[in-house]
Amino acid sequence: MSNINTNNINTNYPVPGVNNSTQGFRDNFTSVKTNLDTAYTEITDLQNKVVVKSALTGTTVNNDMANTLISNALTRTFRASTYNLGASLTGIVTINVTLGDVQYGTVTANTTLQFTNWAPAGTQSNLQLQFTMSNSSAVITFPSTVKLTGDRGATMLENYAVDGTGNLTMTVPAGVGQLDYVLSTLDCGTTVSITPINRPRKANQLVIRTPLNIGAQGDVAGTTCCDNNFLYICTGNYDGATVIWKRVAIAAY
Repeated sequence: MSNINTNNINTNYPVPGVNNSTQGFRDNFTSVKTNLDTAYTEITDLQNKVVVKSALTGTTVNNDMANTLISNALTRTFRASTYNLGASLTGIVTINVTLGDVQYGTVTANTTLQFTNWAPAGTQSNLQLQFTMSNSSAVITFPSTVKLTGDRGATMLENYAVDGTGNLTMTVPAGVGQLDYVLSTLDCGTTVSITPINRPRKANQLVIRTPLNIGAQGDVAGTTCCDNNFLYICTGNYDGATVIWKRVAIAAY
């Protein structure tokens, strides 16, 4: 609430036709000055803190919310910011997370990634990386902060490996020219999860199961499983009547 207070201004002073004391003028002038000073302070404070659609006169736009909570908001057509990392990524590449939510570039040779300026601990910070792979033999090395746990980390990715220092490395699958990932952290980059968004996850294990020929609720085309004798491939979506499972004999080596 504003601290401007006009109650001390006597709007009936001076009184017409009367010899008025100059003290009343001085009191009104003092009150006006006090309120103008208050307005100056409050307007300056607003200019320094408010979110604006365009720059105020003599300023540049800076709507950095500094991790301030905005809650219960209805939004529409929000965009993700982007940043071009370059057309020839090689060697050590430092990625400043604050430069863009989606960062992209072309990998031309072996590249080692480093990350800076994740969001504060206790908040989720996400970064989408889009790499065009112009060199099919290039290796991308991630920092040791990227998770290598089997249940949710990089070990579930296609074509992952671990180098001699324990860091995650990624190579390009055959015929692939684009690798896109989302990296996420809850602790300011101390531990980072990684998820592919344009490539399949690495399958760790087939489900052990002998399906009915018409399948069961939840079976969809492409589902696979196996038992001791056969590999089963689902060719359609379950409807309770249609035969959707095909079996393939497993050859012994």
